[in-house]
Amino acid sequence: MKFEDGFHFNEYPCASGKPDALIILLHGYGNHPDMFKELPPAIQKEWPNADVLVVRGPIGVGADKQRLAEHGVPDAEDLYTWYKTEKNPEKQIELALKHLFNQVPVVDELNAFTDAQLAKRGLKDDGLVLYGFSLGGAMVVQMATRRGAECAAVVCHSGPVFPIVGPKSKPSTMLLMGDQDEIFYTTSRHVEKKPKPRGKLGKVFDKALNRISVHYNASLMRLKRAGLPVEGVVIKGLSHTINEESFTKTLDFIVKKLKK
Repeated sequence: MKFEDGFHFNEYPCASGKPDALIILLHGYGNHPDMFKELPPAIQKEWPNADVLVVRGPIGVGADKQRLAEHGVPDAEDLYTWYKTEKNPEKQIELALKHLFNQVPVVDELNAFTDAQLAKRGLKDDGLVLYGFSLGGAMVVQMATRRGAECAAVVCHSGPVFPIVGPKSKPSTMLLMGDQDEIFYTTSRHVEKKPKPRGKLGKVFDKALNRISVHYNASLMRLKRAGLPVEGVVIKGLSHTINEESFTKTLDFIVKKLKK
């Protein structure tokens, strides 16, 4: 794992050594870049001259060995997130919402990192793709709308979109979510014959959602109200994860926008 410009990241350089695109992928809460190692080669298969960076959040969550194994990264030192939170689960979500509403400082740090990485490759924003999963999706939307120039594409996969205040740029954005997402609902509430049991984290999100709606429909509305060209996609049967169908939709969107 490399460390440059303030962040650790896994780098997947293009085979030609002459990138014409930079794709930055941000993980979700309590994830690790190694969990996404299959995605960059698949992206480069469709766009060979893309450099792909999977950036690690700066804050460890204190994951034990069992949790690391459950996430498929038994040799990782920890799992990570994007900003410091409290130990109490409900306070974690409330603080996360407050941070995002107040434009959490790490967004500016990520944009500075992005600027430096673009400059090293001689690229500009028209060759930049920001792709985020879960909380990483919320982060890339904030990053993109606070940049001075429009990037080629933004993908918010299984993530919420919080209120967008005074966007500096309005890039093409795809908001993608599964209709069985157990964290950020497709609508204000799941409509099922048999509701799924809610764990501790799920109940915390329920309380947060009662205060501020971050489900798919509300997120899509916020993107439209902010004036962003947005493509909304709901994947049938998809939970809070990435599957073949959702990744194919993501790739199609990225390639289409880069071709412009």
